[in-house]
Amino acid sequence: MRIEALLLAGLCFFGSAAPMFAQDAEGAAAGETSEAVKADAGVDVDKLIADYNAKETTPRTFTAEERDWIGRGLDPADVDAFRKGHASIISKDENTIFFLRDGVEETISSDPKFATRPVAPHIAPFATELEGNPFWTAKRASETAKDVDAMFDFIMWTSYIFTALIGVLMVVFCIKYRRKPGVRADQSITHNTPIEIIWSVIPTILVGIMFWGGYTTFLDMRTPPPDAMTVKVNAYQWGWNFTYPSGIESPQEFHVPANTPVEMLMTSNDVIHSFHLPSFRQKSDVLPNRYTKVWFDSGEPATYRVYCSEYCGKLHSDMYAKMVVDTPEDYAAWLVKAGNWMVNDDGTMKSALEIGELTYNRRGCKACHSIDGRAGTAPTFAGLWGLERKFADGSTRVADENYVRQSILDPYSQLVEGYGEQMTVYNPMLPEEQINGIIAYLKSLKDVPRVD
Repeated sequence: MRIEALLLAGLCFFGSAAPMFAQDAEGAAAGETSEAVKADAGVDVDKLIADYNAKETTPRTFTAEERDWIGRGLDPADVDAFRKGHASIISKDENTIFFLRDGVEETISSDPKFATRPVAPHIAPFATELEGNPFWTAKRASETAKDVDAMFDFIMWTSYIFTALIGVLMVVFCIKYRRKPGVRADQSITHNTPIEIIWSVIPTILVGIMFWGGYTTFLDMRTPPPDAMTVKVNAYQWGWNFTYPSGIESPQEFHVPANTPVEMLMTSNDVIHSFHLPSFRQKSDVLPNRYTKVWFDSGEPATYRVYCSEYCGKLHSDMYAKMVVDTPEDYAAWLVKAGNWMVNDDGTMKSALEIGELTYNRRGCKACHSIDGRAGTAPTFAGLWGLERKFADGSTRVADENYVRQSILDPYSQLVEGYGEQMTVYNPMLPEEQINGIIAYLKSLKDVPRVD
C-alpha cells in the first residue's frame, strides 16, 4: 500500500507540473522573456530595485537608462543580459518586443492573428536552428551538413540495432541456458566457422563504411572550391572580428551572400578558441600565431549563431556572434552600410559620443568593461574619467585623454592594480575616430557611481 501511495503521489505531481514544464520549454525554444519582465503600467521602479538589492551581497546603482528599461517591464536581474542582447522587453500587447542591437534600441512586431510573440533574431537564433530536426541536432544548412548527418545517422542506427540485438540475445541466453538443478551441463562448443566468419565480416564491412564515409566527408569539408570567398576571422577573449575581401571589418556580426562557398582564414589574438557553426556542421580550433581554415556553402538566406566551443576563460559562454546569410542584393547593401557605420544616412559624420558608444559595443569592449559601475574581468568604465589610477608597479596616473589612448594602443604598459595582461592590443587596428569616440563615451559616464 505504501508503494502504491508513493506512485500515486508521483503521478499527481508530474500531472500537475507537466503543463508548467511544457510552457517553460516552449518559452525557451522561442527565446521569450519570462513573465516577470512584462511591461506593466505604473511600475514602482524604486521598489523593484530595492527588492533586487535586498537579495544581492553588493547593492547596485542603476543608470537612468537602466531605470527606464525596468520601468517598461525589465527585471533588474536581466539588465546586463538586455544590454548584451540576450534578453528583450515584452510590451503590454505582447506582440512587440524591444531589444538592443549594437547599443541601439530596436523593436520587432508580429501579427496578432498568429498568436506568437516576436523574437529578436540575435537573442536566441539557436532555438530556431533546432526546429524540425531529429535528436535535437541543429538545422541542416548545407549539402555538407547533409553528408555529415548521413554518417551520423548510419553510426547511430548501427549502434542502436546492435545494442538491441546483443541485449535481447543476452536475456534470451540467460533464461534458456541458465543452470538447472539436476541437469548436467553440456560440453562447451569450441569452434564454429560459419558464425566466426559472420561476426568478423559484417562488423568489418560496417566499420569500413564508417571510415570511408567519414574520410571522404572530412576531405570535402577541408577542401574549399577555387572560387570560394575568403573571410578572415580574428578571435579574442571574448569575441569575433570578421574582415571581408574589400577590407571592411564586422565585429560580432558575420554576413555572407546566399549560395556562396565561403572559406574562413582564422587566427587568435590570445588563447585557443574554436569556431563552431552547428547548422553547417563545421568546427575548427582557432590558434594563436598560426592560421586554420574551414569552408562551407552558405545556403539559403537565414540567421545563425557562431559559437566558441573551446573553453577560453571567464566569459567563454558569452563568446558568440550572429551570422546572417543575405540575398546578394542585401549583402551588397550591408557591405556599404558596414563600411560607413560612423556615417549617418545623410552623409554626415556621427558625433564622437555616438561613435564611442558604437565602438564600445562593436569592438568587444563591453565583454570586459562594464558601464554600470561594477568591476568585472576589467575595470568598469563608469566614473573612470578623471579618476586617479593605481598601477601594478605602484605608480599612479589620472585617467585623461592620454591615459585612455595609451591604454588602448599599449594596454600592458600601465596595468591597473589587481588586473592581468588580457586586453586585446588594438594598435594599429583602431582608427583615430574610434579612439576619440571612446574618450567622449568615457566622459559621458563620468558621473555614474562605481562599485569598487
